[in-house]
Amino acid sequence: MNHFSAMMHKSRHILMATVLTILFAVPSLQAAPGAAGRTGVVDFARILQQMPEAKKGRINLNATAEPFKKELQRMNQDLQKSIEAYGQARAGMSQQARELKEKDLNLKAQGMKKFEQEKFGRGGIVQKKEQELITPIRQKLLAAIQSVAQKEGFSLVLDKQAMVYGAADADLTFKVMNQLNIK
Repeated sequence: MNHFSAMMHKSRHILMATVLTILFAVPSLQAAPGAAGRTGVVDFARILQQMPEAKKGRINLNATAEPFKKELQRMNQDLQKSIEAYGQARAGMSQQARELKEKDLNLKAQGMKKFEQEKFGRGGIVQKKEQELITPIRQKLLAAIQSVAQKEGFSLVLDKQAMVYGAADADLTFKVMNQLNIK
């Protein structure tokens, strides 16, 4: 119960800080609407999905990941067959043989998890390849957004997914797509 009280206390502090931030920020934004500039939005995911470089990157990433997926699938099938065989032979095995086989099965499962983590987990080969491929594409997209925003007089551009309400003229998605020659 003491942990719950501490958590509630922290939640109240966070809520109070948020409310105070909003109270102080909103009047200052309303006081100088011309100084703040215009806010625009772009559908970052849509543009990224339609960029030819991103399509090539997805193909390249899939080509990198596919052999690892197949190996992981093979390892899983092997483990399942071993578990099934152990289940059938377990009744006729001695205690020592069962323990040895269970240890072997646990080692196989751990090896499979380690392989999966090394290839697909955080900091794994596939994630590193994805970062290597996506970084230049994101930089190109961000440069196009910045260029369009500056031409159109926007001082702030947000992702459309974060927008609650916005006027149609604040959407820069198609202008950015034109800048990138995406049809």
